[in-house]
Amino acid sequence: MKTSKQIRDEFIHFFKEKKHKYIKSAPVVPIDDPTLLFINAGMNQFKNIFLGKETPKANRAVNSQKCIRAGGKHNDLEEVGKDGSHHTFFEMLGNWSFGDYYKKEAIIWAWELLTTKWDLDKSKLYATVHHTDNEAFEIWKNETDINPDHIEYHGDKDNFWEMGETGPCGPCSEIHIDLGEEFCDYQGQGNHQCKVNGDCNRYIELWNLVFISYNRDENKDLHELDKHYVDTGAGFERLCMVLQGKNSNYETDVFAPIIDGIKSIVAENVPESEQTGEITPYLVIADHIRALCVALADGGYPANEGRGYVLRRILRRAARFGRLLGLNKPFLYLLVDAVGKTLGDIFTEIKEKEGYLKIIIKTEEDRFNATLDKGLTKFAEMIAATEGDQIDGKQVFILYDTYGFPVDLTSLLAEEQGKTIDEAGFQEEMEKQRKMAREASSFKMAEEQEEDWVRLKQDSKTEFLGYELHQTESKVLCYAPIIKSGAKNNHPVSYKIVLGKTPFYAESGGQIGDKGYLINNTCKLAVYDVKKEHDLVVHYAKLKEGEFDPSRSYTAIIDNEYRHSIARNHTATHLLHSALKEALGEHVQQKGSLVAADYLRFDFSHFSAPAKRELQIVEDIVNKQIKEAVSIKTAITTYDKAKQQGAVALFGEKYEDEVRTVAIGDCSLELCGGTHLSNTGQTGLFKIISESAVAAGIRRIEAVTGIFAERYVRKMEETIADIAEKLRVPIKQIDLKIDKLVEENNTLIQEVQKIKQKHAGNELDNLLNERTEVNGVSLVKGVVSVTDNNALRNLGDSLKQKLETGVGVLAAVLGTKVALLVIVSEDLHPKLKAGKIAGAIAALVDGKGGGRNDMAMAGGKNPDKLPHAMEQVENIIAKFL
Repeated sequence: MKTSKQIRDEFIHFFKEKKHKYIKSAPVVPIDDPTLLFINAGMNQFKNIFLGKETPKANRAVNSQKCIRAGGKHNDLEEVGKDGSHHTFFEMLGNWSFGDYYKKEAIIWAWELLTTKWDLDKSKLYATVHHTDNEAFEIWKNETDINPDHIEYHGDKDNFWEMGETGPCGPCSEIHIDLGEEFCDYQGQGNHQCKVNGDCNRYIELWNLVFISYNRDENKDLHELDKHYVDTGAGFERLCMVLQGKNSNYETDVFAPIIDGIKSIVAENVPESEQTGEITPYLVIADHIRALCVALADGGYPANEGRGYVLRRILRRAARFGRLLGLNKPFLYLLVDAVGKTLGDIFTEIKEKEGYLKIIIKTEEDRFNATLDKGLTKFAEMIAATEGDQIDGKQVFILYDTYGFPVDLTSLLAEEQGKTIDEAGFQEEMEKQRKMAREASSFKMAEEQEEDWVRLKQDSKTEFLGYELHQTESKVLCYAPIIKSGAKNNHPVSYKIVLGKTPFYAESGGQIGDKGYLINNTCKLAVYDVKKEHDLVVHYAKLKEGEFDPSRSYTAIIDNEYRHSIARNHTATHLLHSALKEALGEHVQQKGSLVAADYLRFDFSHFSAPAKRELQIVEDIVNKQIKEAVSIKTAITTYDKAKQQGAVALFGEKYEDEVRTVAIGDCSLELCGGTHLSNTGQTGLFKIISESAVAAGIRRIEAVTGIFAERYVRKMEETIADIAEKLRVPIKQIDLKIDKLVEENNTLIQEVQKIKQKHAGNELDNLLNERTEVNGVSLVKGVVSVTDNNALRNLGDSLKQKLETGVGVLAAVLGTKVALLVIVSEDLHPKLKAGKIAGAIAALVDGKGGGRNDMAMAGGKNPDKLPHAMEQVENIIAKFL
């Protein structure tokens, strides 16, 4: 039996022999495509070639692309575990032609590999073509020995591929295999007929050959492309199932080591009498841990939004299925080694980052377990309070927002209880939260209208000379005026300009773009930003003198001082990265950076705030390297050789075969295209100015260097001197004086709290003395004077102790908001629930809330409505009674 590694290697080798260039898989976390949550097809990394925005590095390519379909349009998450073929992560084997060969070669080679190299039974194979593609039909018929009766025409749904609603598209030819009648899941059901592209699992697609020959415009019309492309995709896991003679993808050696690992963990941690024979949890966990390892190794990170939320959902879904196996403690991180064994040969970053992956996954498991039990208790309360078959969307949102339950996890739990969730209501609550976030962070930018590009030369490409030169003579290749809204006579204020040669560094790798000038004897433009757009370096330039004439040559001059400041911070960033690894541990990985002229920002993985002493050590390590004036050397080499030398590659970056390395003595070697100093001594002083949390497990350091560090230290000295003057003590005694003031202040606060508590207690006693009855139920209600929710809660605890039976309703005005607390004694729970009473009262003050049956808190936005709301308390209780 062929191993999965052999199958993958044979596919790649087959096409390399056909003069295809092997292209490494793109990171599954998209680098520069905001339209995608994850790479979900082999063609994603070649998208700009099909769109005519990039020139291919080779006319023929082959690769195995990492893909995730777990969010957005392509989402297989909910189907995983229900059958043997759906996955969140999978590999897509593919070969491409960029204007080289076309249908004939693609069809012949696919048939050759399947039937000659892999010896599949020809009588079991079928080919489908688009109903208009007679050419492909004839190639199958005349150039291969497939049974002519096994060539079928099909419509757009199955045999016409499109990138999107507009853009490159074309007919496709699919190769299917007949697995046998036993694979039909509708056997004996009515008039069901097994067929290619049918609705059962007997015939499955093995390989899709796409012939990209058209472009669809916004009017849905098709226009033939100047060049024709071939884009093929074969699901690796499915090929392994067929070639290894298995009944399910999960039975292949792609998954077996991981499933065996799960079984070992269960055997070690769950008594045999409590072990379940249910197979679904094993399949779900095996699938999900692969997706997590691949995505995290490529720079993904669990979060509450976007792709980070998808990863968190995947992890928590796997953890929940682990509980069904009796695994209540973190266990997913223990499977990282098994994933490395199955995927580490082809995707080496997984093996290289095994330690990091374990820390990330275990930390996330710990975090989920900390809230899971509380969330399950809350879920049980929701089920008990749900009268119909559907859980309210607001309640589902509370589980998500407060307890970190992904909506699909709540749906799964509800399904186990025979209920559904109000997903529309949940989405409505989510949108309210997003709207509040947008309003809180909204800002207005000057409106600009970008005109069409004017191309002076076709196939434009910029040559970057900025490593060696700070000034060059160059011609304009293309330009676009930028016109601000309301500009007089629509006269352009600025331009986007592409030059044939440039010394200007374009923003990339966290480093901002250069500034400088474009000058000739009749015109002067100030370059205020530089960005990359595919193969072009775009200069954003403001007209300062004369008139811009694109037909003339320009001298491109960078601002040397500005460039030097950026280089100083970029070199310091590499030193900081190395120092953090030395001081905190090798698990530290760069998660983002900003290299500006006046400061640097560095995001890194670490799971607690570094201690003050640890930051001092990091700072000392960096400054030691600076004092030693270590030589900095750059080199151009191959990616593989750089990795062999130990060069650090950044998460999620896509590297070409040829890369640039930056070596700082023996302390740092990184793949980097940025600008640097010639030795560390030119950095000057390095000073950390802040350290903070960016997200769970991600920390951020901001630092300054050189003259900016000196200014920072000088400012701190002036601030300290000013504080000493205000405190009327010498600088050396500032800390003692502050300690004394803090102690005195704490004493005063405690005295004030005692007075307030005594006053609140008196208020409560008065309310108890004024209690009333509603239909025989004792009621204590009133507006109390407290300073915050905690004080209100403490007062509620006191009322709960003093109220043997009855209902308590306390309200307080806190600033511009209303706080409500409701207490119901246990003997009244069959009729009255604190959460429902609190919610009803809150609605009268433009608020909402809820909670347990015995105690609940709520809030409101309108204090003016509080008197009326308190008058209605008796009516609300009477209604529930």
